[in-house]
Amino acid sequence: MAAKDFGPIETDYSFFMAHATEAESDVAEYARQLAGFVEGRESIRLLDFGCGTGDFTQQLLSALNWSPEQLQLTLIEPVLHQREEAARRLAPFSEFPIEILATLPSVSARQFELVLSNHVLYYVDDLDSTLRQLVALLKPDGKLLLAIAGWDNALIQFWKTGFELLGRPVPYHVSEDVETFLTRQEIPFQKSKASYRLYFPDSIENRSKILRFLFGEHLQEISPQRLLGEFDRFIRSNQIEIETDSDHFTIEI
Repeated sequence: MAAKDFGPIETDYSFFMAHATEAESDVAEYARQLAGFVEGRESIRLLDFGCGTGDFTQQLLSALNWSPEQLQLTLIEPVLHQREEAARRLAPFSEFPIEILATLPSVSARQFELVLSNHVLYYVDDLDSTLRQLVALLKPDGKLLLAIAGWDNALIQFWKTGFELLGRPVPYHVSEDVETFLTRQEIPFQKSKASYRLYFPDSIENRSKILRFLFGEHLQEISPQRLLGEFDRFIRSNQIEIETDSDHFTIEI
């Protein structure tokens, strides 16, 4: 599924999550989109595409406070120990056995009332094919919720600068690519923004953690020294403070 290996940068990703309000902002936006969603439904089958360790989904389900008697979970995550951890973490939210898979299930029927992909689509090998599969897995009365940042996001600009130094395009997808696909396929959608803040004590090591999270294995090709100065414009009283946002797509078919 993923074109970026998160295994070697798990601690750097954890640093980002611990110092960003992104998750809180995304939870609030999803909760807004899902207000009243459970009303009149006997059950909800939720597909979480790219669940990681389940930390974000735990925050979301805690905020939604849906009955474990209603909720059935299918978790998609290519890293084995992460999907196993996610299943353990999310077990209290469902009275049903949690299905854990490395890749998307075959599209034999429209199976899910809710499909979620939170900041995952950047890294899929084939965005168009993945989006087709996600839409095809959605029941007619369900919702597909996607979060992904666009070119105006400050961290995506780091990608742009870094890969320009290598003389190649950014190898990941952004919000504009999702919107292009949905528009081309005439799939109706709503789009909104969720603003968040990344802030951490300024040091070379902390800057490097964010760069490793952003670039993974590509960072050594670029040389971290060439990108550390990109944080200078965000210095505020010995801290790095970045105010930015991500796009949210809501698809109902």
